[in-house]
Amino acid sequence: MNVLLVSPNVDVCLERTPSMGLMNLYLVAEQAGCSVEWLDLTEATYAEGLERILSGQYDLIGISCNFTNSAPYCMSYGRDIRRERPDAILVSGGNHATLVPEDLLHNGYDYVVCGEGEVTFQEFLRALMSGDSVRDLEGLCQLVGGEIVTNPPRELIEDLDTLPLNDYSRFDLEECFTSAGLRHISMETSRGCIYNCAFCTTVKMWGRRHRHKSPERILEEFRIAKARGIDFVFIEDDDAALDEQNLREWCRLVINENIGLPWGMGVGTCSIKDDSTFDLLARANCVKVQVSIESANPRILKEYRKPHTVEGSRRLCRSLRERGILVCGQGIVGCPGETTREVLRTYSHLAKTTDLWVMSILEPRPGSDYWDKWEKKGDPSAYSLFGKANVILGEKRVLTYLLYRLAALLYFMNPRRFARAFLAGDKVRQYLYRIQYRVAWHVVKQNVLDFAKGLARPRADAGT
Repeated sequence: MNVLLVSPNVDVCLERTPSMGLMNLYLVAEQAGCSVEWLDLTEATYAEGLERILSGQYDLIGISCNFTNSAPYCMSYGRDIRRERPDAILVSGGNHATLVPEDLLHNGYDYVVCGEGEVTFQEFLRALMSGDSVRDLEGLCQLVGGEIVTNPPRELIEDLDTLPLNDYSRFDLEECFTSAGLRHISMETSRGCIYNCAFCTTVKMWGRRHRHKSPERILEEFRIAKARGIDFVFIEDDDAALDEQNLREWCRLVINENIGLPWGMGVGTCSIKDDSTFDLLARANCVKVQVSIESANPRILKEYRKPHTVEGSRRLCRSLRERGILVCGQGIVGCPGETTREVLRTYSHLAKTTDLWVMSILEPRPGSDYWDKWEKKGDPSAYSLFGKANVILGEKRVLTYLLYRLAALLYFMNPRRFARAFLAGDKVRQYLYRIQYRVAWHVVKQNVLDFAKGLARPRADAGT
């Protein structure tokens, strides 16, 4: 069976890194006996992407639909591929596809692999190749007689060490590295989250039970990354410190083997409880930690069901910075009912406690508390507003937007931050500053293009 796996167009993305999830699916498809190709269309135009997909003959085409702002591309691909390749099997997966499968199944796709996909996808491929029915396969969603049928969920993978070990030899990543300006990859050490934050969809996708790889498996992945000349590894776990003891153990292994590879991770603000863990992180060459601060207002933290306090986030950031680890604070504004004073308090907190910060506006992401209340579900034009600070809840939308844009302008005009991004520091730390300018530029450019399209559309309609 000839299989094509596609990373679709995304109008804006945080960083240019190879898709860890699709690489996993590529490897399990190989294990199932398929001939597999992987196509990264992240920075291609839609027309370029469609041409490249249709340039080959494939029995199955799988397109990842992870982000809501990539859903319009995925939906259009489904319709266009179905018209040009009516016999091909179209499959999707990822966060958006899992949580809103109707967006894909009503636009040309045959199946959606829901949630954690490695086992389901491999069983799906083997069933197709052997001629067996996939109708009752766990973890699969499909159209049956025009109705969406969602099969029982797949059991979570308890032993993450059974996932394919990626040595990167199957993939040509040089184009991605050149675009990023750094040989930068993602890694995972665990899956799942024990919390259930109001704005987050993690537990819907990965479960509310935390599972982790063994320290020895994590060390082996670091060995491979070092051998392949990788400059920086970012651990994509929702909270890499949820099992602090496991984190400590694999850090010790990395230290003892003198890996020396710079890496980063994301953590919650109350996961690290032992002060000596910060010393281990520094010795293991952790150079960046993203901290889920979200808000500097106890009332809003409670609304979001966050487990930490403002003082707790302050202590965590101070402990990291004292060890020379860059802290990137993640904040959210735009909670319905949030006051101007509360917005400014969050900005002030991030500016005082972190080296870098990423502020987002609260969006009604699929699976979150806010999705069901959002009136534009299923509208691709509304989906395309995601990821660019254009979907704003609550009544103070204009004020929230203006405060957000003003704060971003002041942030990026800071001479010290600009110098660190372009003029000084080692290449990894320089990249960690510079990437924020790249993302900001892409967001502004895409917003301008979207605005221009909106102005042109009425004129085009009027002329027909």
